[in-house]
Amino acid sequence: MKTTPGVLCLVLLAFGLSEVLCNPFKVLEDLHREPPPPAPKSDARAVREEWIEQQLDNFDEYNNATFQMRYLANDEFYQPGGPLFIYVGGEWSVSPGWILGGHMFDMAREMNGYMFYTEHRYYGQTRPTEDLSFANLQYLHVNQALADLAHFIRTMKQEIPGASSSGVILVGASYSATMVTWFRQRYPELVNGAWSSSAPLYAKADFVEYFETVGQSIRIVSGDDCYNTIEGAFLEMERLVEIGDFETLSNKMYLSPPLTNNPDDIMYFFNSLSGLLAGVVQYHWPGDIERSCEVIMSGETDIDGFAEYTRQRYGGSWSSNYASFVDYYRYTGWTSGIMRQWLFQTCNEYGWYQTSGSPDQPFGSSFPIEFYYQWCHDIYDESFYNESINYNIYVTNLDHNGMYPIITNVYSTHGQLDPWRPMGVQTNVNSFAPVVVIPGASHCMDLYSISPSDTPEMLASKQRTTSLVRQWLMIF
Repeated sequence: MKTTPGVLCLVLLAFGLSEVLCNPFKVLEDLHREPPPPAPKSDARAVREEWIEQQLDNFDEYNNATFQMRYLANDEFYQPGGPLFIYVGGEWSVSPGWILGGHMFDMAREMNGYMFYTEHRYYGQTRPTEDLSFANLQYLHVNQALADLAHFIRTMKQEIPGASSSGVILVGASYSATMVTWFRQRYPELVNGAWSSSAPLYAKADFVEYFETVGQSIRIVSGDDCYNTIEGAFLEMERLVEIGDFETLSNKMYLSPPLTNNPDDIMYFFNSLSGLLAGVVQYHWPGDIERSCEVIMSGETDIDGFAEYTRQRYGGSWSSNYASFVDYYRYTGWTSGIMRQWLFQTCNEYGWYQTSGSPDQPFGSSFPIEFYYQWCHDIYDESFYNESINYNIYVTNLDHNGMYPIITNVYSTHGQLDPWRPMGVQTNVNSFAPVVVIPGASHCMDLYSISPSDTPEMLASKQRTTSLVRQWLMIF
């Protein structure tokens, strides 16, 4: 009998093993989670779970297959004719938090708006196909998801009393911020405006800027000493690999089973370690990077300090077995995970592989772009290879205009510390599509309610968001 990842995890947990050991890829998955929901300002009973029928293929008139798309709704403030606020879901399962609190919630309450949170096809409980086989994943594409959103808006405006003339505001975070920007470009007649927080718009395979920004952000927050310690640890680990001293390296870094001279395992080892800091920086709140650096700099040597940090993050020993990684994501059944779907989208549309291809970052040079091309080939299909993936990325930029979107009424915001920032627009697209980079802020940090802890720049951006939304809706 074939054991599924879910059953295997239950077996492992029954023996007292940690969640991270049960799913050693959790560090990778945490980079693509829903931005942590805000503190609720309303009763959870205000939120309803609903479903809407969608076409499986929005672009094939001969394909009549449909599926049920999940969404959450909150109409506690709605008055007929009030605006529709749609928080667009990305590569995660939607939850009530973002229509029970946060800055969009505050605007909807102030403007008598109806709030929605839409779930992206193939994520969460929205499961359009029988399984996640390579053939069935062909319907997982941003253009299909944008068409789903268009149908959703048209349907809501028809079905909600008094909403036929309501204005529509989209809000997106990370990949869903990419979506709201592209939606305004593709379907401008359906939305009055969009707030795009931390959107990558330029598809790129060798995304070296990601770890460059991680390094820069560590320097900004915790100084050169932490950066240099990380760099020293990776240089020492690479030296031990070069001389073949895998026993010393494995013992220091709590690897079980030990690392060998398998090149795939070595690349996966360094990729996994870099990811530990990536998640901290990406979702940094004051104190997060500082606490990580305190542990990293606590050792007698650079590698000792980083090894202790690794032990704490993984909860003990861990594995860098690449074959296990491939086997885990080759599983085609539905689980609560999202990375088989998201990795497919990177191979088929975006790239965005966070590599060690730049010398201007502290994580060594042992996880190059070729390693990520190999992921696509090994996990999915031989039709994914270097040239085909690069062609897919080229088509994405051609289709959506890369760093030069043709848009109005989109407010794009980025955090200075956010490693995704280099893939987004960082200067005004035009006078009707302003952009701001918020000093000291991280990924999607501006989505939360106005707070006494906001910096002046953060407060100004949130106030500007409200002002622009009022302008787009012609509410004065």
